[in-house]
Amino acid sequence: MSDPVLLIAAKTAARFRDALGASLDGFDVRLAEDEETAIREGAEAEIMVAPPGQVTGKLIEAMPKLKWIQSLSAGVEGILGIDALPEDLPVTTLSGAHGPQMSELILWMAIGLLRDMPAFARNQAEGKWEQRPVPPLVGRTMCIYGLGSIAEALIARAAPFGLRITGISDGRTEMEGVDRIWTRDGLSEAAADADFLVVLSPLTEATKASVNAEVLTALGSEGYLINLGRGPVVDETALIEALKDGTIAGAGLDVFETEPLPEESPLWAMKNVILTPHVGGMSDIYAEQAAGIVGPNLEAWVRGGAEALRNRAR
Repeated sequence: MSDPVLLIAAKTAARFRDALGASLDGFDVRLAEDEETAIREGAEAEIMVAPPGQVTGKLIEAMPKLKWIQSLSAGVEGILGIDALPEDLPVTTLSGAHGPQMSELILWMAIGLLRDMPAFARNQAEGKWEQRPVPPLVGRTMCIYGLGSIAEALIARAAPFGLRITGISDGRTEMEGVDRIWTRDGLSEAAADADFLVVLSPLTEATKASVNAEVLTALGSEGYLINLGRGPVVDETALIEALKDGTIAGAGLDVFETEPLPEESPLWAMKNVILTPHVGGMSDIYAEQAAGIVGPNLEAWVRGGAEALRNRAR
């Protein structure tokens, strides 16, 4: 009996193969860095390991033996939205791999916003020496909208800064390190209680534009919004107005309604905004981080098939 064919379809496919190491024993591994190669190499594949951007309807249609897709991202909306995707095909995520880098960027943004680090950067560029007292994080409240695995990593890293942590979730009523949890219906109340509202929520019909003008008003003129979840969870038009008129103090943004962020967006030039180009989940050890989740899932597949897989989105 021949080994099951596993296709790694990614621009850095070889690195993911090397990181997975012994987890690939017993599989016939094929690599593809582009769609044309993936279509050719995937014709016999039962398993595809790929980032959502590499998974297309054309590729799925060319893989009649496909039994499982392992995403190389925590978000799989792009895969689940493909019309050619069979309804019963298991899709698993990389949830849990991004905690360290996401948490670090959130805390960097929180410190940078609170201390107005962009102003220091402008002074440095101008050779301007300007001293001023800066506020610390200690004693402030960070409310996390979306209490998943990234939130768990953030809570562990935020605690040493003396932050009080609250949360918003429709699925959890308690969580270690979290002082209070509201349901999504209590978003405005939770925002009013916070100094930082951190968005880590997935994008669904229920969460789309849920951080709206009402929530931003509740967050208040001394509050900060940080979004590393999904851009459309925040009403960007309302956010821009809130930043312009001082409804909130500032924002740290890594995700946006439209990406890349259009050149004409006023967010680029706002002095009370720290902006990064959707790099929150990226790291230079991403393949190794992914292997810590994909490897055990491959072993689970061998032992128990689809029913044994972790991080199933469907």
